[in-house]
Amino acid sequence: MNQESLVSYSVENGIVLLTLNRPDKRNAMSDAMRAELVDHLQAIRTDRSIRALVLTGSGKGFCAGGDIAGMKTRMEADPATVGFNGWERQQGVHYAASLLLNLPIPTVAAVNGAAAGLGADLALSCDFVIASDYAHFTWAYIARGLIPDGGGMYFLPRRY
Repeated sequence: MNQESLVSYSVENGIVLLTLNRPDKRNAMSDAMRAELVDHLQAIRTDRSIRALVLTGSGKGFCAGGDIAGMKTRMEADPATVGFNGWERQQGVHYAASLLLNLPIPTVAAVNGAAAGLGADLALSCDFVIASDYAHFTWAYIARGLIPDGGGMYFLPRRY
């Protein structure tokens, strides 16, 4: 596994293992991590030698959701820029979840810890979710009157 990569990629016997690789941040999804994830998913979609995909997180968590520190930094821009950049970023989140949902191979989320917000949405966009004894799922923004922005409201009734 390449420790510098934010999303590590390995293949064994036609099965891809994608590992979210920011263990110090519980694999919170930064813009750069999302870009790497999208690049890998686009490549997997067209590679006919790949028969399945397993998505997991390094360290103690699956994915803690969006990178809050990055959100705070982005809010320092002028209000018009914040709004347009936020919309563009949201489109990127939807694209990543859609790629994962629509891969032409079986996908498995191996949830090894917290799957929060976007992390829970990513897990639900997989065909199967395997949860360890340490796994838990949460959408904190629901308690704040917000909707899951990574597709959770779409995926949940279709998966379970």
